[in-house]
Amino acid sequence: MWGRLWHAFINRSPRENAVALRRKIVARLGRNDTIQSIVPMPNQEPALAVLAMTRLPEEERVIGLLGPPELTAPYREALHQTGRTPVELQWNWDRGDGPDLILANPEIDTFIICDPPTTASQWATFRTICDTAEVHAISAHELMLPFAPLQYAQRVLPYFEETDSLTKVAPIYLGRSFFGPLEELNDAFRLAGRSIVEFGPMDGAQTAGLVTLGADRVVAVEARPENYLKTLVAKVAFRWSNVELVSDDFHDVTPQKYGRFDLVLAHGVYYHSVAPFVFFENMTALADAVYVGGFCATDDLPSGSWQYLAHRGHRYAVKQYRESLADHTAGIHAVGYFFHPDALTRWFRDQGWRVKVLSDEPSTVTAGRYIRFLAQRYPSAQSTK
Repeated sequence: MWGRLWHAFINRSPRENAVALRRKIVARLGRNDTIQSIVPMPNQEPALAVLAMTRLPEEERVIGLLGPPELTAPYREALHQTGRTPVELQWNWDRGDGPDLILANPEIDTFIICDPPTTASQWATFRTICDTAEVHAISAHELMLPFAPLQYAQRVLPYFEETDSLTKVAPIYLGRSFFGPLEELNDAFRLAGRSIVEFGPMDGAQTAGLVTLGADRVVAVEARPENYLKTLVAKVAFRWSNVELVSDDFHDVTPQKYGRFDLVLAHGVYYHSVAPFVFFENMTALADAVYVGGFCATDDLPSGSWQYLAHRGHRYAVKQYRESLADHTAGIHAVGYFFHPDALTRWFRDQGWRVKVLSDEPSTVTAGRYIRFLAQRYPSAQSTK
């Protein structure tokens, strides 16, 4: 089989090979050459209608839906979910009374054209509707297109099982639920108004929680390109103006480059460090409060013998492991270390910090424990920003 494929490849022109490659990509993605294959629509994924409503100004509460019933229905349900009032007006492009319908309903704040224009004549009619209306009129495409990159990213990039569809991830990105224990962290260290450096945002799910809980500024540091792109797509789609996304290695993130913060968030990342003490010292230099969550080693998990890493006269028990760098949940270095949970918290105490353990749970995957704690510099020793 491979011989036939290779023979076909070398005997085709570059243009023919490009066309063949495009066909393979289209087949893999299940796409076709219609506008609906590019612009997401809520009849394909109901969560899209809910996301679309986030693009409407909050003060616009009565929303007119122009179109056939099968296209207005998803928006009607989404508007109910967001506490707005939908008004459905059956209409199609064969009718020329779009402006009249709008002018006859002055109580409506915004009109959504649920069957977006796709031809020259329809676009001309749409412009007439927009120009003659005394209220805001908007095409469904304008509401949907900001989420097309997100839907596309979920088709071609690896996501966690908990975030691999719009239906799953929409409540997280919208701040209606949290990915990870951010509420528990917020109880211990109020996030509202804080500046935070977040290591390893992955797909921006925890970044969304920081935004929801009122963080004033978030600098999200991600070295893996696929994860950087996922967070970037979310940042743009959900207009996180207070989030700055940077591509950098954890070991090279210092206050000299990025300034200082109120909090370091390192949840699920410490064991991806090939030089853990460099990373730990970076964290304690960046802020007077550090939140760490991650897997820790026990006698049973992971397999292998204990080693001891020395730092400033102290020894810390660890188990070394090798990363599978092809996995989007890995770091960017081949070697990492799971610390014994007592050794991990002791490192911060050895620096003169107080440590509050927020959770310490057994684990049956990857490593034997999962610990989360907040480490804080004692007030008398806090750094001057």
